[in-house]
Amino acid sequence: MPETIEQKILNFVNVNNLWTGDSKLLLAVSGGADSVGLVEILISLKASGKINSDFHIAHINHLLRDEKSFEDEEYVKSLAKKHNLPATCLRIDVKTYAKEKKLSIETAARNLRLNSLGKIARQNNCSAIATAHHKNDNAETVIHRLLRGTGFKGLAGIRPKISLNGIIFIRPLLCLCRSEIEDYLSSQNIKWQTDHTNTDCRFTRNRIRHRVIPHIQKQSTADIADLLFKLSQKTLKLYEKIEKDAKSFTVNSAEFNNQHRLLQIEIIQRLLEQSGVGLQKFTNCHYNKIMTFIAEAKTGKSLQLPTGAIIQKTRNGFFIGFPKKPTQTNEQVVLPTPGKVRFAGWTIETEIVPASKISISSIKNKNDDFVEWFDFEQINLPLIVRNRRKGDKLTPFGLDSPKKIGKFIAPAKNRQLSQGQEVIISDCRDIIWLAPLRRSSKAKITAQTLSLLKISIKKP
Repeated sequence: MPETIEQKILNFVNVNNLWTGDSKLLLAVSGGADSVGLVEILISLKASGKINSDFHIAHINHLLRDEKSFEDEEYVKSLAKKHNLPATCLRIDVKTYAKEKKLSIETAARNLRLNSLGKIARQNNCSAIATAHHKNDNAETVIHRLLRGTGFKGLAGIRPKISLNGIIFIRPLLCLCRSEIEDYLSSQNIKWQTDHTNTDCRFTRNRIRHRVIPHIQKQSTADIADLLFKLSQKTLKLYEKIEKDAKSFTVNSAEFNNQHRLLQIEIIQRLLEQSGVGLQKFTNCHYNKIMTFIAEAKTGKSLQLPTGAIIQKTRNGFFIGFPKKPTQTNEQVVLPTPGKVRFAGWTIETEIVPASKISISSIKNKNDDFVEWFDFEQINLPLIVRNRRKGDKLTPFGLDSPKKIGKFIAPAKNRQLSQGQEVIISDCRDIIWLAPLRRSSKAKITAQTLSLLKISIKKP
């Protein structure tokens, strides 16, 4: 007996652990076939008792298609009413935001949409946001990345589950093709909205959808979207293994040498990021030197890397990070966002706050040295908490050029802070705060800030 659409989705949800129990989900609904299918399939699963979740519908009106935008909005409201579901519709001015931020319309729309969905999810206590991405979307994403140039990570395509800005996004329909969703709706005589801008080949993704993929498909009897989905799933499993293994900064050489070179490069990059080392200064030449070093260097030997990090051969593997000095601990930890850690006698906590929930003027007039605020969208995660290192520099707030950290340590006496009690908080590129002494000029809060990152430190 053929597997039903509902059963196919349920199996995919369970295999990928997209959500459990009676979690409340926010359903992102545009009014197109894909998102309408998402609503109808999940409603069907709940009606049959196979899932026990509550749903809240969210619709983001980008104000890009004149009256059609408002027709879509009204359609989504009627869909929510049909199923007796609560709905939140937000209107966002994409054109103005794109102009102010000097972004493409596609990028601006995506940034505002993700931020708005996160805001709605938090306001309605939703544990995750479900979007209607499917196999064809995945194929377009993989091909787009290949055209731009991508590494192994890019082949993993669209992930079934991911965390963005502290919010979980899930893609329950990722195991379906677009045609399966449309056939499902047609079989039940369910109408949907059509966005004619999706046929406008001035946009890269539309060119891939309507020109590149059909051309490739002519050369194969197999379904390209399905093949790329299987490739992405296999790649994702390997990449998740990389992420798991790379949580330790020391790698076993035997296991490392058994991996394909592409995987080896991904592991190296992951280790560097986990160590708080930015990748901007690394070139292909550096990676070649690292690979040669791992293959040939003797135990105890080390190789200097950009930004002060080293790679050092151990008895059974190698270590990547910053060198330890007998006079100073260079221990570091990843600072969860949001979340908290204990480090060097401090409790350090982060929180993500929508700009709409706080007065920007109150932040600018703050007088608490132990709390700092940043524009979250300008932060390059992960955040790292560590001790000061020789050569550390900070571009202080209000200035354009970096200064040595030592310049700001002396005034600590006036703040009753003992020498050595300060800590460095950085993202994967720059130091953002010499806590609690001086913040950097990075990620300044402006009238255009959508989400704020609050970092506070205190003694237990």
